[in-house]
Amino acid sequence: MKIEGSVAIITGASSGIGAATAVELARRGATVAVAARRETELEATAARCREHAPASLAITADLARPGEAERVVTTAIEALGRVDIVVNNAGVSLHRPALATPATEVERVLQMNFLAAVRTTMTALPGMVERRRGSIVNITSVAGFIPNPNESAYGASKAALHLWSHGLAVDLKGTGVHIGELSPGPIDTPIWEFDETPSSYDGRKFPPSLVAEAVARMIEGEVVHRTVPRRFGAIGPMYALPLIGRAVRRGLIEFERKGRRRRGQSVT
Repeated sequence: MKIEGSVAIITGASSGIGAATAVELARRGATVAVAARRETELEATAARCREHAPASLAITADLARPGEAERVVTTAIEALGRVDIVVNNAGVSLHRPALATPATEVERVLQMNFLAAVRTTMTALPGMVERRRGSIVNITSVAGFIPNPNESAYGASKAALHLWSHGLAVDLKGTGVHIGELSPGPIDTPIWEFDETPSSYDGRKFPPSLVAEAVARMIEGEVVHRTVPRRFGAIGPMYALPLIGRAVRRGLIEFERKGRRRRGQSVT
């Protein structure tokens, strides 16, 4: 699908992957509506987009709240006439042991990481199908394929978005609407520091621009699934093998313990 001349919504666009993706799509000729909770940072993203696409706008919204996802889409349509592209990137992290994670926290993560994307998509989708043109890219995570330590709720939310994306791709074949799922590995964004118990991961983190460029290529090539960086895509199939999966689990747990030791955190 051609990006130039399109109208795109990018959620979670106040920083990180969302901001980088919004600017990349604007640079390629899309008029962009960016949505997120942090108004000042969001407006800064919109200003960068306007350097390439002057009609781009910011829509401050908390997509975890009822009706907000729908309002973002309808506001973009009222201002820009239609929506051709949706990049569902908004999300929250949760790094906490499963036994210390109440059901209400699991629900909160699912609301933001999965159901907000569902609501945004299902509001924009009918117009795309009617015009027989559109692209929806859902940003998941490699954590949706393998159980990272202390991320059971986060991983479940990304796994739900992963399978729903592929189900949409099957159901919408022949409609002219492309569905893609992009699964990032460790990307250098502020989400790492938002948790009350930050991740102990201290390995290499990749720039958000790597994901933004991959999103653009997915849209243009109508690719259904991509992992960034690509080598992280091998982890999921390896984990499905019994012996290798057991070794991967042991390795992940030990990696977490070493990271906690380096940070002076308790490993119990």
